[in-house]
Amino acid sequence: MTIDFPLCIYWGMAGCFSLSLILGLFRQRGLGRAAGIAGTLVSGAGVVGLMVTEQRFPLYGSLESIIYVSFLLTLLELFAAPRIRAGVTDILHLLTLGIICILLVLQVRRTMAFNPDFFMYENLWVNIFFNLRLVAGAILAWAAVLFLGGGWALSKSKDRDREARDRLMAGGRNFLLTGIAVYLASEWAGSLWCLNWMGDSWQWSRGFFKSGIIFLLVMAASHLPRSLAASDRVKALLGACPAVYILWMLFQH
Repeated sequence: MTIDFPLCIYWGMAGCFSLSLILGLFRQRGLGRAAGIAGTLVSGAGVVGLMVTEQRFPLYGSLESIIYVSFLLTLLELFAAPRIRAGVTDILHLLTLGIICILLVLQVRRTMAFNPDFFMYENLWVNIFFNLRLVAGAILAWAAVLFLGGGWALSKSKDRDREARDRLMAGGRNFLLTGIAVYLASEWAGSLWCLNWMGDSWQWSRGFFKSGIIFLLVMAASHLPRSLAASDRVKALLGACPAVYILWMLFQH
């Protein structure tokens, strides 16, 4: 009997992350964290397994994109979360798990296989273009977690929440800018791919238009008028929009 490795990774992630989410909602912090770390290990095994079997980094295709983005997102949650009280980090943990579980649900009716190898994957700029788009998606998703945690989950009137709220909102903005910088590097690599390998010149198309929308969303979230900037909830919603859009773009197209 042949073991379907991608399918095993998917259901392993689904079991670990959904269990972690359920335990977290019932305030079983220790067990929930353990299940979440197990999900990180499973998704990491999926990334390593893809690199060994396909001889490349995760690049394109809904399943490998979900595995890679989930792995990076959980690493960011483990190592890049601000040092604040446990109750706030639990909120960030639940938001992270919520995003991952939504992506896993969207994958249910899709093909449970890694994207077939393609001759253009041998080109360096192609690898950088596709891989950094996934990295940017994970970073922007983490920015959304910080924004939503700060803008919606904490009370502005409580003194103990005020400092944590400010740190989360500042962190969200920093990761938002980091994510768009990584995305810009991806687009730069894509431009070199088109120019040097295919010989095509840059031109407006549906793909370029979709890519440009991400920059417009980040600019909108970073340059709010004073009337809107006074509301942390508005800033949080707009700060989460780039993540929602890039994840939709990666997994639906």
